[in-house]
Amino acid sequence: MPVGLVDSTIFLLPLPKLIGRMDTKLITDKIVAAALDVGFSACGVTDTQPLNEQGKHLQNWLRLGYNGTMKYMENNLDKRLNPSLLAEASKSAIVVLLNYKPERTIATDKPQVSKYAYGTDYHFVVKNKLNRLLRRIQTEIADCRGVAYVDSAPVLEKALAVKAGLGWIGKNSLLINKQFGSMTFIGTLFVDIPLCYNTHIVPDGCGNCRRCMDACPTQAIVAPRVIDASRCVSYLNKTHRGTVPEDLQTLVGNRIWGCDCCIDVCPYNKQTPVHNTQELMPRDELFELDLAAISKRQLKKLIMRLPPRNQSGTGS
Repeated sequence: MPVGLVDSTIFLLPLPKLIGRMDTKLITDKIVAAALDVGFSACGVTDTQPLNEQGKHLQNWLRLGYNGTMKYMENNLDKRLNPSLLAEASKSAIVVLLNYKPERTIATDKPQVSKYAYGTDYHFVVKNKLNRLLRRIQTEIADCRGVAYVDSAPVLEKALAVKAGLGWIGKNSLLINKQFGSMTFIGTLFVDIPLCYNTHIVPDGCGNCRRCMDACPTQAIVAPRVIDASRCVSYLNKTHRGTVPEDLQTLVGNRIWGCDCCIDVCPYNKQTPVHNTQELMPRDELFELDLAAISKRQLKKLIMRLPPRNQSGTGS
């Protein structure tokens, strides 16, 4: 069966011949190296055991109604809290980060679009790279089957990234990586082979800093690592259905897609390198068009741009 790219991105390939008898440490090292080689910024590996601690936090967050109208967050809690239920026979989670910090940004006096949306829809970019990584593993490293997810399934990606040693959760609830800050996309590849799992959890690096909390225009960060999504600008101008509450309309300001306030003030994002992923390079349209004059539907179509037809995911 040829490689397929569907919503759940299930890859089922004929199992290649195992290349020698390598121990799990060597296999894991080769997988991490392959992930970096296909273009990811960082990679870590963890198990698929239940996320019990994160489960308590999620259930309390839902109980307080902080998910707003995102009722889908209340579904499939068993799978969110137990990654092994997402993919049959999955034993390991290969977690990757892809830096998206751009070299140039939209002038502050112009309608603002969140930096993550400057290039091609990241779902496609990250999935294509995970596609390549899985093929590399299957053909060069070890027999396995895999399932890849990029923000498209009930996966607690940030929790898995922390377990994989890729960073800690900042007070704005985003994953912070020491080298790349919080401007990263997270992708997860579940495989059915045992690997060598991370044992070092990166300590909290936020300390007494509360710049992100103070910078939030709508005070959506109600406590460290607790976001009231119903007040978050990114939720209000992207996800919320209906009219934005009057008391929040003026606070949204000129942000028409997403919000980067808590990201921009984070000290860990100041000295991080800009990305070099061609598919994520800023599009001139976002800098040249009168974004304030286009409808939300037109804007969504522009933001969620598909890869060019000739882009097969073979580029890094």
